[in-house]
Amino acid sequence: MHACLCMGRLQWKAVQGFSSDILEEGFDRYQGIIRDLPLGLGRNPRHNNSLGWLDSLSDDELAARLLFEQQDGQAATGSAGQTAGAASRDELAVADGTAGAGAAGRGKRCHLVRTIEVSVTSSDQSLNLETRESYTLDVASPAIVIQANSVFGALRALESLSQMLRRRRVPPGSDLEALVPAEAVWPAEDEEGEQGGAGSEGQGAAAAAGSAAEMPQRRRKKRKDKTVLLVEEVDIYDAPRFRYRGLLIDTARHFLPVSVIKAHLDAMTMVKMNVLHWHLTDDQSFPWETEELPELAQRGSFEPEAVYTPADIKEVVQYARFRGVRVIPELDTPGHTASWGKAYPELLTRCYDTAAAGAGEEPQPSDKLGPINPARNETYGFLWRLIREATRSFPDPYLHLGGDEVDHECWKSNPEVQAFMAAQKWGDDYAKLEGYYMQQVIQLAASAGRAPIVWQEAYDRGVKLPAGTRVQVWKWWKDEAQEARQARFAALSAERRMALERPGSAQAADVQLRLGSEPAPCAQGACMDAEQEAWKAELQAVTGDGYDAILSAPWYLNLGCYATDDWKKYYAVDPTDFPGTTEQKDRVLGGTACAWGEYIDAVNSINRIWPRAAAVAERLWSKDATDVDTAADRLADLRCRMLSRGIAAQSMGPGFCPGELTTRM
Repeated sequence: MHACLCMGRLQWKAVQGFSSDILEEGFDRYQGIIRDLPLGLGRNPRHNNSLGWLDSLSDDELAARLLFEQQDGQAATGSAGQTAGAASRDELAVADGTAGAGAAGRGKRCHLVRTIEVSVTSSDQSLNLETRESYTLDVASPAIVIQANSVFGALRALESLSQMLRRRRVPPGSDLEALVPAEAVWPAEDEEGEQGGAGSEGQGAAAAAGSAAEMPQRRRKKRKDKTVLLVEEVDIYDAPRFRYRGLLIDTARHFLPVSVIKAHLDAMTMVKMNVLHWHLTDDQSFPWETEELPELAQRGSFEPEAVYTPADIKEVVQYARFRGVRVIPELDTPGHTASWGKAYPELLTRCYDTAAAGAGEEPQPSDKLGPINPARNETYGFLWRLIREATRSFPDPYLHLGGDEVDHECWKSNPEVQAFMAAQKWGDDYAKLEGYYMQQVIQLAASAGRAPIVWQEAYDRGVKLPAGTRVQVWKWWKDEAQEARQARFAALSAERRMALERPGSAQAADVQLRLGSEPAPCAQGACMDAEQEAWKAELQAVTGDGYDAILSAPWYLNLGCYATDDWKKYYAVDPTDFPGTTEQKDRVLGGTACAWGEYIDAVNSINRIWPRAAAVAERLWSKDATDVDTAADRLADLRCRMLSRGIAAQSMGPGFCPGELTTRM
């Protein structure tokens, strides 16, 4: 199948394989991104010039390099033609990288971008854990060649290429203009500009026609120079290290408009994240307008307008799909459901005031509602209707079922729940009640054709999880349930046993971390950092029991401080750095950076998350990228590119990006 998109001077071709609406839309999108690429991205002072060496070349140096490329190409084809503006030996030395170009550019070659050819070998457009995202990218004159197994691999390649490109002016009448083939030139463009003030040429023209005070402010056309696109010569094979690379957004603590969610998806695309974990509902609000149970949003949302309609959901899912991003919704139950009770109070557990009851008196119901009531059959009929609609709205094969932070106190006070516990002969073990509930919900999801993801509490409390369940590890401290669950692994691993016996208070570390301070060092440096010890031990236990795991514990973006380089802490994490076999480490699917919404809303959501989340994304994509200094250069460059695409990403420190002149919050 063959298709060609030629807009301006750049040609995109889908050749020797399968094309699709996703690929064609990608051509259109990246055409616009490249068209709007600012000049001089590589001149940010934060850079060590390893990325921006093409921007640092003078026009003469660039002309010499391009001339060398032409002559080298002619020599390879046996051409004896004379190229305009022959270079001297010194110019060829510059082009060869032996003089004048700076250390960053030595030994490197650049090419003019004219044609991009894309070959896709598979027609499969499904998005799941098996989606192949690898690609090869060969940059050489006259065409750039991309080969991929899927359209999504091709999109990853186009994104990589778009971030390698540099735009350069072609001054009229310059040697550079004489060297650039016509098909490689992007034509001059008209740009609107404000009319000059007093003393300017524009104001002088106005004065000739009448009083400046009487003339309305006019706009004049400015002519921008012709430009070319340059790219460093590379020939690479690229593939993700982990299949699951996610970002969690929370639209229940603060409502995020669809436009903000789309901006997150655009940023995720830039760093090759492939899962949007959408925490849809929580205690504070229920913003999902369901067709099956509309009163949930009518009464549970912050405002009637602060809801996601079925059309909104469809729009987000489609927008994400065209960028190779899965959308996995989370319906967090049985806790975190207070907003559900505004429309359906009978769904939740009525708490009883046991403290106020006197001796021999029956506790009376209070005004407080607790978690979902697992003792009623009607509960599961209600959840079936909601899960069934979730599967219609979200096509991803997975559904996140939550299961975290369930408070048992309300269950303990409720006579109906107590009677159910007695009938099941569970005594006072309310973890069994929680496990029973989660098993029912997981079965409902399976009946609806969805595989479950759960927070780690479901595993820690001994729920009998189906084999295909994914466990998301989020705690950076240990609690009693986790310790009990992990205790049996002590006899299996001497290394694990040593870790458990090392001194240090996990509870104290938890308090300190929640207050935003670092835990005190352990006695005589004898123990690993308590935060890392917790998630490493959990990964060892989860994968040791044969479950796939998703790591989030070290990547809580909402807990960091904006005025620090906290991204370095995220960047240092290796999800497979825990005691375990090769098979266990293969069960780590990847990870999710979490941005919980207590203090993140539509105003600061983009700025708070980006580009810090890119540090997580790079660790999940690339195994070998571990150097913090070079990562800082890439983050600074990425931030500039985000601004150029209208994504208001946070500054990485002193410096300047062209997009700062135009980007608004």
